[in-house]
Formats: sequence, C-alpha cells, structure tokens
Amino acid sequence: MDGQTMTYVYFFLAVFAFLIVQGVLAERKRIKKLEQKVREQWGKAPEREYSLEEYDKISHYFERKKDNRFHIDDITWNDMGMDEIFMLLNTAGSAVGEEYLYWALRTPEFDRKILEERSELADYFRSHPEVREQYGVCFAKMGRKHRIALSDYIGKLSELPAFPLWPHVLALVLLGASVAAFAASPYYGIGALVGAIVINMVTYFKYKGDMGVYFTCMSQVADLVEYGNRIGRIRAEESLLESYGALLNRDCSAFRQVRRQAWILVDKSSMGGNLIKAVLDYFCMITHLDLILFRQMATTVRDKGDTLERLIETLGKLELSLCIGSFRDWAPFFCKPMLHETPGHTLDGQNMYHPLVEHAVANSISTDRPVLITGSNASGKSTFLKTVGINAILAQTIYTAAAERFETDFCRVYSSMALTDSLETGESYYMVEIKALKRILDAIGGESSVLCFVDEVLRGTNTVERISASSKILESMAGKQVLCFAATHDIELTRLLEELYDNYHFEEQVEDNDITFSYHLETGRARSRNAIRLLGIMGYEKEIIEAAGQMAERFVETGKWSLEEKE
Repeated sequence: MDGQTMTYVYFFLAVFAFLIVQGVLAERKRIKKLEQKVREQWGKAPEREYSLEEYDKISHYFERKKDNRFHIDDITWNDMGMDEIFMLLNTAGSAVGEEYLYWALRTPEFDRKILEERSELADYFRSHPEVREQYGVCFAKMGRKHRIALSDYIGKLSELPAFPLWPHVLALVLLGASVAAFAASPYYGIGALVGAIVINMVTYFKYKGDMGVYFTCMSQVADLVEYGNRIGRIRAEESLLESYGALLNRDCSAFRQVRRQAWILVDKSSMGGNLIKAVLDYFCMITHLDLILFRQMATTVRDKGDTLERLIETLGKLELSLCIGSFRDWAPFFCKPMLHETPGHTLDGQNMYHPLVEHAVANSISTDRPVLITGSNASGKSTFLKTVGINAILAQTIYTAAAERFETDFCRVYSSMALTDSLETGESYYMVEIKALKRILDAIGGESSVLCFVDEVLRGTNTVERISASSKILESMAGKQVLCFAATHDIELTRLLEELYDNYHFEEQVEDNDITFSYHLETGRARSRNAIRLLGIMGYEKEIIEAAGQMAERFVETGKWSLEEKE
C-alpha cells in the first residue's frame, strides 16, 4: 500500500479505537450509576411508574403458570388493592423478578418450608449488603427489554416455525465464490461481488422480516443465560446460596451454545456505540451469519424448554427474596406469621396496620368467631377489612405481616367488597354482588379453611330483602371451615347474628361543627347516630334534623317506621 492509503487506514483505526474506548468508559459509568441506584433504593418504596399496557404484561407469567392451585382471584385482588401492594414491593430490577413477584403474590403457599426458605433468604440479603448489591446489579443489568413480558418472549419461541437452512448456506457459498472471483480477476470479480451482496441482502430481509420477533425473544433467553451464569458465580461465605448457584450453573450450562453465539443477536450499542452495531448489521446482511446461528440456538432452546423454565424460576426466587428483604427494611415494623396447618378457625392480629396508609392507625383483634363490624362511612370499616385481608395474603406469600403479631390458619382468602355493575355483561350491581358472594359460599368446605371479607352485604337491593337475605348468607358463613369478617351499616344484623358473630365498631366524634375519626376498633355494636348530626354541619334546616332524630328514636323503641309520632 502507498503512504496515502496507509494514512487512511491508520485514521480509521484510530477512530475505531477511540469509539471503543469511549464505549468502554461509558459502560463503566453506567455500571457505577446502576450500583449506586441499587444501593440507594434498598429499603425504600419504589417510584417506578407504568403505563396500563406495561403493567398488564407483568401478569402474563402468572396467567401462563396458573393451574389448579388456589390463587387470589381478580375480585379479591382488586378489593384488597393488591396492585398497589405489588407496586410497593416491586423493587425488582428485571422482568424476571417483577413477573415472579406478581405470580407469588397471587399464588399463596400452603407449604411452610417454601415460605421459610423465602424468608431466610430475604433476611440473608438484609444482613449482607455487599452480596445483595452484586445480585441487584446483575438483575438490573438484565433489565426489561422493550417492556414486553418475559413470559411472552418464552412463549413465542415455542411457536417458532421451522425454516430451511440451505438458502443461508447458499448465501455464504455465493459470497465466497464472488470473493474468489475478485481475487482472480478484480475487473470481473467486482461485478460478481456486488451482485452477491445485493442478492444476499434481498434474501436476508425476506427471511429476517418473518423472524425479527423471534430474534428479540432469543436475545432475552441469551440474557437469562448470561446473567444466570454471572449470578451463579457470585460467592458468599455462607452456604445458603450454594444450592441456587449450583442450580443456575447446571441449567445455564445446558445453554452453553446459546451463550457463545448470542453475541450475534444482542444489541451492541453499549459496547462501542452505534457504529459497531451498524457494522455488525451489515456484516449479517451480507453473510446471513445471524440467521444460521439463530437456527442452531432455536433448536437448543426448543429441546430444553423445561430447563429454561427452571432457570426463570430460580432467578425469580432470588429476586423475590430481594424484594421481600427490601420491604422488611422499609416497613415501620413487621413480624413473621404463625400459620396453623390444622384449621383452628382463629385469627390473632396484634397492632396490624395497612402498608399503604400513611401514619396508619394499628388495630388488634383476636377471635375464633366470625366478626361483624359497624360504624359510619369513612370511620375505618373497609380499611380494617383490607388490613386483615392484605396481611393474610402477605403471610402466605412473602411470610411477612405488617403487624407485631399475626397468627391464623393456612387459608384461602376471598372477598366481596369494592364491586361495581358490569358494563361488559350488562349485569346490575346486585347481580354482580350475589355472584361474588356465591363463589365464597361454593369455596367453603374444601381442603383448607376460608378467610372471607364482605363489605355491606347486598347493598344493591331494598332494606327488607337486604336484611333477610344478608342475615341468612352471613349465617351460612359462620361454619367450622370459614372465618368471616363483615362490615355493615345495618344495625339490625348485629342483633340477628349476635349468637354467631362478635360485634365490633368504629366511632366518630362530632364537635364544634366538625367530625373526627379515631380509627380505633372498639368492641360491641355502633351506638352513635352522627349521620343525622352531620346534616347540621352541612347546613340542613334545624326542623329536618330534629324530625329525623325523633324518627330514629321511635324506630329504636318500637321497631317500626313512621313519619309522625302518633298520639
């Protein structure tokens, strides 16, 4: 080569080296920021926001794995506000972690060993910050690609159609022949080389266009294998993590070929800038190399589907425990629940609080009988039901309760609380409500006990039928294998059911034209009738308020309603 040509070569080599160095420095800077973020977010409520579409995809792993096991159904999940509880717990850095966390919260465990294993691992991460940060950084690097559910990625690969290898081998042969022709005769070879490149690029886009989504899926699998391998190599002094590491190393080794060849699929922008990625893209267009390697990887992944599922589950368990540990360090206080395997029809919760309520008032209850709660609107009835229900779910999923003490049976949790009429089916509120209650009644009598929560039974119908029907429904929920917590405005129910249900209530105080709530659970039925007094605060005429008060007093004395007192 002449001097000028060498100058150009050196110039391009220098630019290329500069881009490589810049890419490496940028990557180191990104990793440091990632490490700092993982360190700082521990023990804090996450502030991540999701669009509705993004959040919906998180549930796909749960939907795919859902089987005949008991799971928290949609009604109970929505009643208890579990979407918000999930977001509070979701400090996961990867799609694997957040999807597994969602699955775990919707799939209560009835095996104490599994719960204790999650708890032990969570406490290990709490007490070993250096180890947990190594795990956290690996999961954060794995991340969430394009906000597509991991479960969707894996499912797509099972649908991968067979495609022929010969067109891509032929493309390589054609390219090799044109290069040989160019070496023999540059004058004729240049035409052959250009022709081969054009033909290869046209056929490349024909096949790649049909397989692009599968390339993205395979790239996700490659990440699982890469970071599963890295996490498996993390060493800790204690032996608690050894079994996880051994399992990860074994399963990742089954995909050794995928890991070696995945460089052709993975986005290279973080390794040296878009220039390198562009060069690699053009190289693949001309040689079809990524299509050839992809076919080999697809065969491996398709033949080892069970191993891939186990790899996802192992990684999910590890990041789930990181989420549990962070939640425990965030919580004002918590306890590990006591769960009875033999149904005892009991619940003992001391200083329970709602994790999402700021400055929540803690309440306690210990009962072996169903509970009926009365009180005015906004006094705390519904929040208390949710507090008990959420803690019952957390006890059997993350082995953690927002309480000083929480003891109950292994149970199936159901609720009928925040219902609405259905626009999709055209069903009235009453129809939706009686169906929700019927599913609870149908669940009673299974292998495990039922813990259920009902707010305002049959509010969608008239008073006479509501009292008669709801009293009989609640009576049927006072059996040996069910513990019911119900809230109601109907004081009549407290008398009709007092032989079966323990009565509790929440009170409010109306003073100086203002209303305050203590949010403390009190024993007995509600006795205050401040709803009428509130009319005065809102500016109603005095005559209306006095007449309403007298009418209520007459009903209490006689059990009959009348607009005017009869002489």
